[in-house]
Amino acid sequence: MDNTLKYSQAVETLLNEYSEFWKPYRGVKQQVLADQKHHNFTLISLGWEEGKQRYVHDISFHIQVINGKVWVHQNNTEEMIADELIEKGVAREDIVLGFLPERDRAYSGFAVA
Repeated sequence: MDNTLKYSQAVETLLNEYSEFWKPYRGVKQQVLADQKHHNFTLISLGWEEGKQRYVHDISFHIQVINGKVWVHQNNTEEMIADELIEKGVAREDIVLGFLPERDRAYSGFAVA
């Protein structure tokens, strides 16, 4: 059975939770960009950092569900997002750390592809 919809919901729920409580920069808002047609999800930080003359536009996470696998394309944080996806019901063997070279994925404890 294809888990695409179930996994997409888990990813979107997790990123929405992050957008509510996680504040890497004071005064900067978190936004979840969800392309449900293509099962593509991004959490971005956007705005002016409080007390500094610095505009922030950073991608925190980029995750996509492809053929029933959850591909973590980008994780620019210290958060263990793959472990949190497991807690949301995504099977470990269905998580691909896409930011790792293919030859290194076999050692990650997650799916190779």
